[in-house]
Formats: sequence, C-alpha cells, structure tokens
Amino acid sequence: MRDERHDILPTRRPRAARAAGFTIIELLVVIGVIGILAVITTLGARRLTASSRLASGTNAVTNALGIARAAAIRDSAPTALIFRPVWDPTKPFIPQRVEMVVVRWTGEQPPFLNSAGDVIGYKQRYRPVAGIPAIQLPEGIKVAAPIYQYPPGGNAFPEGSVLVTQAELPLMATCAESATCNRQIAVLFGPRGEFLTRPPDTTLLDAMMFVDWNNDGALATPNDPANPNDDPLDVQDASEGGCADSSSNYEKFWWQDHPNDENNILLVPFLIVYDDKAARELKGTNWSNDTNLINELTGPTGYIAQFGDRITFNRFSGIPERRVR
Repeated sequence: MRDERHDILPTRRPRAARAAGFTIIELLVVIGVIGILAVITTLGARRLTASSRLASGTNAVTNALGIARAAAIRDSAPTALIFRPVWDPTKPFIPQRVEMVVVRWTGEQPPFLNSAGDVIGYKQRYRPVAGIPAIQLPEGIKVAAPIYQYPPGGNAFPEGSVLVTQAELPLMATCAESATCNRQIAVLFGPRGEFLTRPPDTTLLDAMMFVDWNNDGALATPNDPANPNDDPLDVQDASEGGCADSSSNYEKFWWQDHPNDENNILLVPFLIVYDDKAARELKGTNWSNDTNLINELTGPTGYIAQFGDRITFNRFSGIPERRVR
C-alpha cells in the first residue's frame, strides 16, 4: 500500500519577517522633506497675509473715497478725504497708523503768514464732517502720492518723481516744522462729485488749505515761547510738539510728531496704497538716509512704485479707478 505521506511536497518555511521601523537615513529624509514643506508653507502664509493686508487696505481707501465723494454730492459742497498719521504719544514704540478723515471747508479764510509774520495769502480752514467717522487702515498700510510742491531751497528732484506719505519738505533734508513746508495728503471732490486738484473759485493766494484738528477756531492762538514757529497771529498749529527723531520709530518718512499738527493739505492727482510693514521687512534699509529712502522706497524704481496698488480718478466724474498689481 502506497504511503500517501510521500506524495505531499514539503512546504517552504517562510522567511524571517523583516525588522519593523525605519532606518536612520529614511528618518533623515522624512525630516528634511517636512522641513522644506514647513519653510514653503511659512513663506506662502506670509505672502498671503501681506497680500490680504494690502487688499484690505486698498478696499478701505476706495470705500472711504466713495464716502467722501457721496458726501460732496449730498451736501453740494467741496469735500476732501485726508490721510492722517495717528498714534498714541504716550506709547512711542507703537507704530503710527493711517486714519482717513472726511473734511470740509468751514467758510473761513484766516491769513497765511510767512516766517516774518507778513500776510502772504489766505488759507481755507477745514474741519471733519460731522456724522462721518474716521476709518483706520490696517497696521503697516500707508498711502503715498507724488509731490509737486517744493519750497525754496528744496532738494532738486524732478517734480512728481518722488512719492511721499506725510511730507516734511524739503524732502526730509532738515528738521524744520513750519506751515510753509509740512503737508498732509488729501483728495478733493467738487459739489457734483468731480475730481479737483485745487479748491474751486480760488486764486493762487487763497488756494491753500489746512485742517483745524483741535478746533481752536479762527481766533489768534497764544504764542508759545518754547516754539519759535508759533506766531500769535497764525491760527494754524503747524508746529505742535518738537521735531521727530529720525532714529526712533517716527521715521523721517512720517515726520509728524504730534496728533494736532495742522499741516497744509497737499491735493494729489493719484494715490498708491502700499504695505510699509512688508517693505521694511524686505528691504531692511536705514531710511533715515535720504538717498536710501528714495532709492529703496519712494523713488521711481522703489518699493512703492513697484508693489503698491494705484488709485486714479476719472477727471469728470471723480469716480476712483483701481489698478492693482
């Protein structure tokens, strides 16, 4: 009788199971890939955050311009939107931010005096429009515009080639706050909503404007012995505080060191909204130096011109027209 056990083929014994886990090389490769992905994700998140901040700021500026234009049409009165640096003077290390305020002429034109106290013209006094709250831009977002007005002795840059936010002229070269030099950027709309570059029905002698932030009226202000630029006959408080320290957080590009500084209004043909916080992180330049400031930030090839969102205006309708990057 045949033994069937001999017909059964012997089965192969399974190989020993491989040891569980990863090798050192595999772990290093995985850690490296995770590190690369983390860096890419961080950079992407920063770009997204900066882009969102700039888009939010541009939308806010466009909306504020629309509010000012609507107010001009509603009340049939020239109305301006002014861009004002604001901050808490008791907290000097908190960066300044931009506040947008709708302002309107009060009908008063106090005299404009030169340094000798002589009347050289008349200046329209503006006040914030009641019932329209100020709008503050996100931290780091600023608004720039070309500058076309240089005082005597100013730097010889071609007009319109340099962009400014809060202009102390001549272009940050000296620390001399005065009604003659200081500027605050603004956009003016006429009673039909049209875009204006000067107050209507004015001559060269009475086309100047300022905002009376502390609302001290068209009365003579007391002379401040500590402030040689404070003339008792001049109602414009253009030299509040001292001079901004260029080595502090109040960089020369702002140059406003008191919330009530009543600088002259600079009516501009277009605006550029840009991310100053991102510019400083990217450039890291010492912008207390005029040459660095213009080359890196404010000049024709600077950061603002290359990476800012431009807002122009239809000359007839006054409607803002955005042109983003």
